[in-house]
Amino acid sequence: MKALAVLFFLLGVLALFWNGAPRDRENRQARAVAMNYAVWRNAVFLHVFAGHKEPGEIPLAALRLPEGWTPLRNWTARIENGRCYAYGPASAEEIAAARDIFHGSFAVGRAVNGHLVPGHESAVPVPGVPEDNLVTVVNVD
Repeated sequence: MKALAVLFFLLGVLALFWNGAPRDRENRQARAVAMNYAVWRNAVFLHVFAGHKEPGEIPLAALRLPEGWTPLRNWTARIENGRCYAYGPASAEEIAAARDIFHGSFAVGRAVNGHLVPGHESAVPVPGVPEDNLVTVVNVD
């Protein structure tokens, strides 16, 4: 009887690890994409706040990124009407991981119906940002 109890206990422990493995892999992947975005986004802001505030798209070649860094998504940055928009495609999990990295900043979220969500009570517009993209908006004036 004890052997049977031990067997069922070990099967229960195995089931916990078996079910958790795919979720852990997805969480690590979401965190990796979020961290990739964070490194790129910070390079964009360092570039912009170093005085490069001309309207238009900011090319990847203009940024000072760590050696060996490669984009995991098609990240885009542009300045328009005194705001810098840094955005790219991301899953809901990746957006949540990015918001965690930036401590829930209201400047970071998802583009929904042309606005930043979550955002402040007066929704921040994100013109030209594709729906459901991870996006950060900051004033550069």
